[in-house]
Amino acid sequence: MTTPTRAALPTRDIGVPDLAYGTWGQGLLSEWWETTADLIWPQSVITYGRMRNDPQLKAVLGAFMLPIYRATWVLDPTGCRDEVVQLCSDDLGVSVLGGDDAPGPARRRGVIWHRHLRSALGMLTYGHSIFERRYEIREDGMAHLANLGERMPWTVARMHIGHDGIMQDITQTTQEEPIPANRLAWYAYQQEGANWAGISMLRPAFGAWLLKHETWRVHATSIRRFGMGVPYVEAPPGASQQQVQQARDLAGAMRAGDQAGVGLPAGFKPLLMGLTGSVPDALGFIQYLDRAMAKMVLAGLIELGQTETGSRALGETFLDLFLLALQAVADEVATTATSGWPGMPGILTDLVDQNWGEDEPAPRLVCTDVGENYEVTAEAIAKLMQFGGLQGDESLDQWIRKAWRFPKRETPYVTLPALPPTPPPESKTPPVLPSGGPLPAAPEGAPSPPPAQARRKVAARAASAKVRAEQIKASGWDSTGHQHDWQHALDGLVLAWKDVQITQRNALTDAVVEAVRKDRTDWLALAPPPLGDGPDLLAAAMAQVANSGVSSAIREAASQGVVIDPERVHVDTARFAKVATARASMLAQGMAQAASTKALQVAAAEPGDQPPSVPPVPVHPATPKAPKPPPRQTKQPPPPPPPPPPLPIVPITPDDAGDFVDASIQAMSGRSLWDQLGAALTMAQNTGRVAVMEAAPESAGTAKYVASETLDQNTCDECAGVDGTEYDTLTDAEAAYPTGGYVNCEGFARCRGTVIAIWGGDGGG
Repeated sequence: MTTPTRAALPTRDIGVPDLAYGTWGQGLLSEWWETTADLIWPQSVITYGRMRNDPQLKAVLGAFMLPIYRATWVLDPTGCRDEVVQLCSDDLGVSVLGGDDAPGPARRRGVIWHRHLRSALGMLTYGHSIFERRYEIREDGMAHLANLGERMPWTVARMHIGHDGIMQDITQTTQEEPIPANRLAWYAYQQEGANWAGISMLRPAFGAWLLKHETWRVHATSIRRFGMGVPYVEAPPGASQQQVQQARDLAGAMRAGDQAGVGLPAGFKPLLMGLTGSVPDALGFIQYLDRAMAKMVLAGLIELGQTETGSRALGETFLDLFLLALQAVADEVATTATSGWPGMPGILTDLVDQNWGEDEPAPRLVCTDVGENYEVTAEAIAKLMQFGGLQGDESLDQWIRKAWRFPKRETPYVTLPALPPTPPPESKTPPVLPSGGPLPAAPEGAPSPPPAQARRKVAARAASAKVRAEQIKASGWDSTGHQHDWQHALDGLVLAWKDVQITQRNALTDAVVEAVRKDRTDWLALAPPPLGDGPDLLAAAMAQVANSGVSSAIREAASQGVVIDPERVHVDTARFAKVATARASMLAQGMAQAASTKALQVAAAEPGDQPPSVPPVPVHPATPKAPKPPPRQTKQPPPPPPPPPPLPIVPITPDDAGDFVDASIQAMSGRSLWDQLGAALTMAQNTGRVAVMEAAPESAGTAKYVASETLDQNTCDECAGVDGTEYDTLTDAEAAYPTGGYVNCEGFARCRGTVIAIWGGDGGG
């Protein structure tokens, strides 16, 4: 093995980034391909300062900057000592990631980060933003960051750039002493090579901005000129040249106003001449330019609702892309503030170097949540919970709770078996009934229906109210916590189901548009849309809520002196995937049926059809069996008014039909969604509880199983009758509650019944 010679290692640069940068005149900087004189530095600073006051560009800059102002900026302390992180946090005025971010006392000196951030984002307007750092030595002997003084772009007269493209110093118009580069914090947008002036975000809008303001002036002149028409005075026939001149003077003196009037010699006739022919659409052209200026920075969402056409879910697509762009800008600001540029150290790294030297690790500045709002945050948390993020992983659960200020978990963590993937649909044709309908098959692993002899009479099973209350109290049953776990999981699942519904709604709408476009009314019996991620989302939520059922049942047993090892608890999660697929299919079928009904309502009429004729209503209908009027009544009651004439059927366009169906689906009640998803979660929660009861050790003794229907919002007669019933065996209890709710419940999917175990024995483990 040979060691390469040190002489072969490159230790100096041969090439340069771009020698043309900063070498023309007094440091003329620009993009190499820039040919517009107004956009070459330093004249570009003046131009962009004017452009930022345009109403559309003001909105674009606000949409881009304000979410970054609002975002959470913190220090990432990974790999750094606590005292280093604390000094950086204090001097920069930002909190530490994962720490207590409660508002502290008001800052009286030093840097206020959000004010510095507002000035730093001036790089989006001018291409660059410059700050000079200043330190002070305090009583603790440490160098503290005292100020980040803003050096406005229009005050910079010269940028001295070295042969290697690294900034050396700058000179301001009012200062003779140059500022060395190592004292500068320099933010540059889209910096390339040695172009430290950067490229303004407004650069692509220059042409549209210039044409827009010119069009404004022309349009205003045309309104002022032709708003009342062009006045002219017609001279009398055979008028002399002097009379023609007099007519012209009279026309030129005419003005519009509340008191305007005219007096003319005999034979003269005043007239107003308006425009003839077509004129350019100035307003349409201005709107086009505004859209172009918004499009340049992916800010097209501010134009939503301003155009004549649109697309479904377009706003969400715009928003997602726009937030990614905001996060990229925020990350660039954080990187510059942390590490700086060659020759211009970062704010944080220089602060650490001044106190501990270059070998000391420095914390990083990070922006964690650009553009997030309550809905996005809730959706993210819901998905984490559905996939076990807040339940299965203890460390992740604790971190999320601390970051979002959630209360600490009081229940134990129980790990469930891994959820198998959703099984593919069967390829073979299922059997059918003689009537042609599909033959329902019992799900694999489902308990058999309870035999008649296993069902006890309710009257014989029901305990008195007093005894039942004592039993439930002794069991440790927490009905509030049980309902909270179920409701919390259901709320998150419904929120995440929104994406599934959007995909299915678009598929059904597209099918309606296609059917109407091809004049195929028979196609409006729509097939169910694809299930998408629905079964996986539901199965994951079922696993989560089953976990909570396991935890609550273990706590109840422990309160009765029965110790159940979580390792012995086995939950059949394979069954969850099958139930989830069935429930998701039922929801898809319901949406397809509703869409078909609405589509036929507006699109079934053929072009040219007329409504059936309405028979005339007799003025005095024969009423042989009507009671006689009172003796004193002398007037007959007025005849009923004739019905209004039928409206003609107007053929509907495919897009109109699609929009109508799309809006109708969105307006549907969410009751079916809540019922189906809630039923699946009830089944999973009770499955987890039963799994704990099955895992009880022999030393726990014989348990009695009490039915509880106290969580039903509207308890039916059947559930009211079974409430408090005791079952001697777990098999009997499972037979009464085979799929979660009570088997005879009249509310079907809405049943919230469950089984509570009353343990006997010595409670051994």
